Amino acid sequence: MNPEFLRRVRIFEALEVPELAEILMLGAVKEFAEDTVIFEDGTSGESFFVIYDGAVRISKVFQQMGEEALTILGPGEFFGEMSFFDDDPRSARAVAHKSAKILEIKNAALKAYLASRPEVALKFLWAFSRTLSQRVRDTNAKFSTLFAISRVF
Repeated sequence: MNPEFLRRVRIFEALEVPELAEILMLGAVKEFAEDTVIFEDGTSGESFFVIYDGAVRISKVFQQMGEEALTILGPGEFFGEMSFFDDDPRSARAVAHKSAKILEIKNAALKAYLASRPEVALKFLWAFSRTLSQRVRDTNAKFSTLFAISRVF
């Protein structure tokens, strides 16, 4: 995996190539066959993931209803990031929607790296904040649509 790949990932786009290479050194590439569970809802999270190739389905499993996909993510997108900021259990499950090659970055390693490189931490956290803000906006739009549809019935 090459550092230029990380430049396509929104949370790393502001980093310089040497910084991207350092981030890559923190992680490990893992491959998942289609329909392989990457993590389950409710489990502890020690890392987050960046999709290099393939697709990952983020979903919830409801009793007597089955799995409900929340989103499907592709190359250059990341997931499992909430565990970076809190120690709460995972809030959804992640499944390889298609065979996937994924960079796993341990939270402890990234936190230690960012603590030693405040200039990188600033760029990373700023991009992370913008991404999370966009995800909240997207979720709000989905709920608005859902509520509008539900009022029709």
